[in-house]
Amino acid sequence: MDWNQHLNQYCERTSEVFWSEPLNALSNAAFIIAALIVLKIWFTAQKNAKNTSSTQTNANDYSSLFLIGLLVVIGVGSFLFHTFATQWAMLADIIPIAIFMLAYFFLATRWYMRASYWLAWGSTLLFLGAMAFGPKLFSGLLGSTAGYAPALLAIFLFAILVRSTNHTTSKALWCASIIFTLSMGFRILDEPICSILPVGTHSLWHILNATVLFILIRAFIRFKTYLYGAAS
Repeated sequence: MDWNQHLNQYCERTSEVFWSEPLNALSNAAFIIAALIVLKIWFTAQKNAKNTSSTQTNANDYSSLFLIGLLVVIGVGSFLFHTFATQWAMLADIIPIAIFMLAYFFLATRWYMRASYWLAWGSTLLFLGAMAFGPKLFSGLLGSTAGYAPALLAIFLFAILVRSTNHTTSKALWCASIIFTLSMGFRILDEPICSILPVGTHSLWHILNATVLFILIRAFIRFKTYLYGAAS
């Protein structure tokens, strides 16, 4: 494989130059902005946890911090892909996204569902299988966006299942799933409307996805805060 082979997958790209996709590239700033905002929320949660008198606290919540770090890496990786547009840059784009999807599924199963460590791992392996077969199962309906269908379905499922324990988290997940559905729609529309809108709609996919990931991470931080607060 030629790792420097140039790829032309999006409406906005018309050549191999670095800034051929300015909107697609710069819209990745949304991921960095989302990460900074949710990092502030994380710091506040950590501060409040350390000030509580409970023996069980939300202090040292490194799992949420890991998700925030992935959010930054996703933004950087996507920027690289929409500027260099090569095979190696594509991997820099898709690998962090896949890791985030798997990590969040594991953490959601472990915390939202209160599953055992091993059950959470087993469920995540099944989800990995769904991610692998998603493109084949949903490609007729969703095209190149089919690989994200398992993640969307998982968010819907967690929104339903967590409702009995935390209505606020459930509402956040419902909100994330609705925005993600809209985001996937813009990703699908990028090529079909290219003749009408030369810049395409992929930049909206970035902005809305940054919003979705922000909501998901914030919901996880707040759920852990609620959980430990209820136990105090």
